[in-house]
Amino acid sequence: MTYSSKPLHLSIAYKLCNESTREKLEHPLLAILESVHETGSISQAAKHLGRSYRYVWGELKHWELELNTDLIVWGRTSKGVRLTPQALAFLSEIAKAHVDLEREIALIKNRVEQCIAVLKTAPNTPSMAIKRPFMPTFSVNDAF
Repeated sequence: MTYSSKPLHLSIAYKLCNESTREKLEHPLLAILESVHETGSISQAAKHLGRSYRYVWGELKHWELELNTDLIVWGRTSKGVRLTPQALAFLSEIAKAHVDLEREIALIKNRVEQCIAVLKTAPNTPSMAIKRPFMPTFSVNDAF
């Protein structure tokens, strides 16, 4: 069985603000894998994420079942844990997706700045009451 048995949903949202925002894909699995890879330890990853060992271990097991693949080389050793080649390849592909995302965000920011520039350069005219946005209103006496 492959992961394709369940649909993947991706939600992208943006907001206009003056503060800098995070521009990366976020998912609990990504954070856990990155932290385990950096620390080489589930307990250290849990501390780094502000979670319990049990939570991180449970999430790893959950996603291994959900994705039908091994993410961690399991076993008790003094050398800690390491990610499987599949998990490392996954993180590598996510890094590529982040590069793509940065490019797309730059394009969107540029386009939104153009939209805002239209507002700033529009002549000041008295506002007209519009009952429905962008829809003309007609009375009974209007002829077509």
